[in-house]
Amino acid sequence: MIIVPMPTSPTAASEIPWKLKQPSQSNRGWKGKRRTTILPEAARWSAEVDMPVIRGEASFRPWRSFLAQLQGRANAFKLVAVEGPQFKFHQVVVIDGTGQKGGTLKTRGWQPGARLLDGMFITAGDRLLQVIGDHPIVGADGKLTVTVLPTIPEGLADGAHVEVRLPYALMSLDTDEQGWTVGVGQQYKVSFPVVEAL
Repeated sequence: MIIVPMPTSPTAASEIPWKLKQPSQSNRGWKGKRRTTILPEAARWSAEVDMPVIRGEASFRPWRSFLAQLQGRANAFKLVAVEGPQFKFHQVVVIDGTGQKGGTLKTRGWQPGARLLDGMFITAGDRLLQVIGDHPIVGADGKLTVTVLPTIPEGLADGAHVEVRLPYALMSLDTDEQGWTVGVGQQYKVSFPVVEAL
């Protein structure tokens, strides 16, 4: 799998409906009680990327090239999950310890005073993770244990980068077809369904 860079113009999609599919199964017993089992490591993000109108063929060529390079579902790209930076300052946050998986993630490299809030995102191991609960202001040691969902399915390497400023999901097309619409006056429109490429 090759990671294809997404075109830089326009800089943002007009709309991206995000969905997190958490596979589960519910069974109801003869007494009416319900029991639900989830597969926490099988959760996957999906989205529908809808770009604004792009005017002029020259401006749209990078998008045609991008779609072709994805080769249907074969290759992937990084889809930023936030509208702007979550932090004003740059931070070099990394995994603190080997083999971490599950619903908590030990990290280091935070700026003193940084704070993660409930509902923010981070990316670790190219996996988009949602922060659960407010996390206290980081102390002078720069270490923070973060509670996340979906859970992390595989062990992450010590020192691996954690994206906190512009977190992203590694996505691929959810179809083998790629295309676009062109209207009068060279007005191009493109939208495409994507799923997490893990």
